[in-house]
Amino acid sequence: MKNFSTILGTLSFIGVIVLFVLHFNSSSAEGGNATNTTSESAVAASDAKIVYVNTDSLLSDKFLLYKELSEKFMKTQEARITDLNIKAKALDQEAQEWQRKVQNNGFLTEQRALEARDKILAKQQELQSLQQELNDKSTMEEIEMSTQVFDEVTAFLKEYNKSKGYSIILATTMPGSILYAEQGFDITSEVLEGLNARYNKK
Repeated sequence: MKNFSTILGTLSFIGVIVLFVLHFNSSSAEGGNATNTTSESAVAASDAKIVYVNTDSLLSDKFLLYKELSEKFMKTQEARITDLNIKAKALDQEAQEWQRKVQNNGFLTEQRALEARDKILAKQQELQSLQQELNDKSTMEEIEMSTQVFDEVTAFLKEYNKSKGYSIILATTMPGSILYAEQGFDITSEVLEGLNARYNKK
């Protein structure tokens, strides 16, 4: 029996968190006109405060909400796979018994043999439909989990940034996403601490 194709891809679902743009400095834009738009944009860019969060850390046991959701998801998947395997094994045994009876003339008539065969084929079709149904459920649960984590992170960052005043908070994976950054631009540890404190309060 095939396992769900979505299980191995579960841990990649937060790839949708690419960029958090929380607040842009707008003071230079007030009272301006079309002739000085370029210069004002340059000033805004030079004053921008940009930091980043390593999403690899958000997709690990360090983030308690993600850890809890992932564990629940995997337990649900394991239970579904176990149930499907049990049903598949029972059906396989029934098919083998049918074949044994056919070879040993165990059916009184050919009609009964055909009826028994059709029942097995119908059960096989039901099992395939059940597998597809559970695959669809898993996909929806994965999307819901992604949305819940994304909403939690963005809600926290909006509150967090009220006192920080960053212009942009990037979500990145390491290594390679950021080629160079001075110390102090990585706020991952601080964000994780705040997210977990928020989680524990709930």
